[in-house]
This record gives sequence, C-alpha cells and structure tokens, in this order.
Amino acid sequence: MTNALTVECPSCKRKLEWDSNNPYRPFCSQSCKDKDFVAWANEENLIGGNSVYDDLLSGDLPPQD
Repeated sequence: MTNALTVECPSCKRKLEWDSNNPYRPFCSQSCKDKDFVAWANEENLIGGNSVYDDLLSGDLPPQD
C-alpha cells in the first residue's frame, strides 16, 4: 500500500493526487494551468518583497530625475 500525497490545485482548489504522470502538476488540468499563467501575465499574482531589493540590477540603470 502506498501513501499517495494529496494536494490542492492552486487554481481551483480541487484535491488531486501528486503524481509524476500528471503533465499539469501541480495543477489538475491544462485549463487551470493556463488560468494561472494568464493571471501572472496580467500581474494579478505578485510575490511580495522588499522594495529596496526589488531590482537587483537597479545599480546598472541610469539615475532617474
């Protein structure tokens, strides 16, 4: 007997078994995967951070007046 790991789809919250045969992992379907991608592309999803360190390359940019 195997103890399968059960996770929630990040998009629709449907419970699913974590399975390496699922090509959409961690999502349950292509549709949920696409919805997540579109949300990131539209900047609806953000990763919080410290504004001081937001742009690691900001020192390479010319000063803004």
